[in-house]
Amino acid sequence: MGYGAAPKVALIALVCFFPLTIGVLDAFKSIDDDTLNLFRAMGASKLQILIHAKIPCAAPAFFSGLKIAASYAVVGGVISEWLGGNAGLGVYMTRARHSYAFDKMFAVIFFISALSLVLIWSVTWLARKATPWK
Repeated sequence: MGYGAAPKVALIALVCFFPLTIGVLDAFKSIDDDTLNLFRAMGASKLQILIHAKIPCAAPAFFSGLKIAASYAVVGGVISEWLGGNAGLGVYMTRARHSYAFDKMFAVIFFISALSLVLIWSVTWLARKATPWK
């Protein structure tokens, strides 16, 4: 894929894909059978069951997976810059480590941690707005 933005985005997408997918699939499996039977007894189509039963039940698990994926995205971006970048926080951290500027390296680590926390808090806020029933 080269050394451009495409492999970095692909790595971040790959790292974020699995926490989201596992969380949503587990949530779909854990839906109460009585709820599904009630929808079927009332003549709901598969699309109606998906929209009105499965998605609302899976939304909290989706946002939990999204919190994990948000922190993984930052770490995945830094790792992708370590592996093949020429600019960014990962490259800056590597250069600071090689020049024994550990104060700058730890400053980057704290910045990455703060960025991850801000992303997690923003997903928490979004989850509160999107799932008021929880």
